[in-house]
Amino acid sequence: MSPETVLDAPPVVLVVDDEPFILKNLEVLLSGNGCKVRTAATGSAGLEIAMKERPDVVLLDVMLPDTDGYEVCRKIKQEPATRHIPVLLLTALQDVFSKVKGLDAGADDFVSKPFNESELRARVWAFLRTKRLHDELDNSYKRLKELEELRDSLTHMVMHDLVAPLTAIQVGVEAVLEKGAPGTPITESNIRMLRTAHEGCRRLMDMLRDVLSVSRLEEKKLPLALEKVEMKPLVETCVSILEPTRLLGNVNIATRFSEPLKTVVCDPSLMTRVVTNLISNSLKFTEPGGTVTVSAATEGKEAEVAVADTGLGIPKENLEKIFDKFFQGGEAQTARKGQGLGLTFCRLAVEAHGGRIWAESEPGKGSRFVLRLPLETKAS
Repeated sequence: MSPETVLDAPPVVLVVDDEPFILKNLEVLLSGNGCKVRTAATGSAGLEIAMKERPDVVLLDVMLPDTDGYEVCRKIKQEPATRHIPVLLLTALQDVFSKVKGLDAGADDFVSKPFNESELRARVWAFLRTKRLHDELDNSYKRLKELEELRDSLTHMVMHDLVAPLTAIQVGVEAVLEKGAPGTPITESNIRMLRTAHEGCRRLMDMLRDVLSVSRLEEKKLPLALEKVEMKPLVETCVSILEPTRLLGNVNIATRFSEPLKTVVCDPSLMTRVVTNLISNSLKFTEPGGTVTVSAATEGKEAEVAVADTGLGIPKENLEKIFDKFFQGGEAQTARKGQGLGLTFCRLAVEAHGGRIWAESEPGKGSRFVLRLPLETKAS
């Protein structure tokens, strides 16, 4: 069976040897097995062909007139475009030192001179199949990357297109809540429904921002607008933002500040979203009448913000996974389902500041989310 019966197109084998008889013999042998053979009598000529044509396999003599095969092999393996090409060294040297030297240069195998035609054919064929599998895997990877980029582009387009109409709905609901509808009295029932609609809009807007931000943070394309920030006003702003959510769920929010609180260098917009996300998450999983406690403190050279709740808690095995994208928990009674990207965004944003975030919990006794940021974050 020849390589051509397995491979879609005739593979290219480069033979580099300074002996015309060997070049001719190998050309006839490999051509008869469905290969396209390129030959070179010097190391420099062989290296030039390898770089330009990128053959599927290289048969390389160790002893060449202008250089040795080790150096040619090393140069082939140093180039990203050719490093994956299998190189078989043709050598009459059988000592261990020569073989180790060849392996150090990046050689994939050795063929002893004088070579056995059947053995050489089998070795070349085996490496041709390996090379073709590598090429197929590489092409699949490139195609997958293209599809991922297309998916991300479409996602961004859809997200941006959704922001405008959603903003219009949110603004309209806010206007009616603040000023009422002209000529139409608003009942308490109407107000509750409007608040529910407004809260739904807020959550959707948060989800859209999280999707866009997670993508940019993963690609390290979201620059940090760093400035000195007072943590107490930041936390109080987050609590104020979520006042409607708190009222709808009939959950209490308590704040605790351990003075003195040092300023922290961070992106205030991102950190406001992080803390708001953590509080919102705790509100979502706290039963009516429960309490969410938000605390801030300075711990050494770090600023700490912690959000604790009296909710269902998180199983121990899920504490690490809960920050993964779209993580879904286990049992409905003990897991926090529907996390989406909120906690993933929090992790990425905190890590972008050089900080860390983790969760502590005991099922049935609530959860505590803790983030710590260095007081001095350097722009990346």
